Amino acid sequence: MVQAILRFYSYGFQLLISLFLFALGLVATLSDNTGFEIDMLPWSGKELRISLLILGAFGLLSTFLAFKGKLKFLFLMWTLGTVYLLGRGIFVSGHQFDGESDFKWALFLLSGVIATVLGAWSRFKQPAGR
Repeated sequence: MVQAILRFYSYGFQLLISLFLFALGLVATLSDNTGFEIDMLPWSGKELRISLLILGAFGLLSTFLAFKGKLKFLFLMWTLGTVYLLGRGIFVSGHQFDGESDFKWALFLLSGVIATVLGAWSRFKQPAGR
């Protein structure tokens, strides 16, 4: 029961992240803003717009396939990738937080993404046909 709740939490959370990334990439591409930058991510400019579109699409695809029970390892890899990118953005990038509350919010978000890895892992370990 707990594993099922954790799996559905993982699907929902990662679906929202994927939709957000794809929508952000789509808006940035359609607006053709040359100064588009997210300092928590390792890309900038046109490369960032394309990366956001690809990441969003891959996240949506991997979440959908995992929900259907196919290619579950893609969803696990996607969740690990989101943990890596968010953790790197918080601790390694040059991003400056506006205060302690912003940093705590980022850590809260990171812990939510880490929980999705647990849900993806429980789906990955689940036998096929279940």
